[in-house]
Amino acid sequence: MPYRNDKVSDVVAILEIMRNEFKSRTSHYNITELRKEVVKGLAETELRQKRYKNKDSAEKSIHDACARRLKPDVDNIKDFDRLVDQWLRQNSMRLKDILVKHAESRSQRSMVTDFFGDKI
Repeated sequence: MPYRNDKVSDVVAILEIMRNEFKSRTSHYNITELRKEVVKGLAETELRQKRYKNKDSAEKSIHDACARRLKPDVDNIKDFDRLVDQWLRQNSMRLKDILVKHAESRSQRSMVTDFFGDKI
């Protein structure tokens, strides 16, 4: 997932893995820890596909998709984690609204709407 302008697709890829992991676990789970695991795992996958030169740059780039590329709507990684937690536990659509706002095309808006339309 090298940096590109398509920040919406980058974030949805992260959210999809987080949602799948969250659904598969039976116990209460810390969203921050889950995000860290997902970022690390996705970085390893992207590194194996030779999209990054090293693990550090892969992890930082993937982390940035959540931490900085949604500004001003998401100020920092804690805000992102809070929004993900609200979405996964309470079906809040605030994160969806933010991603729709950041979408740059009709197809991106449609992708976000379809993604959040799936049950958690």
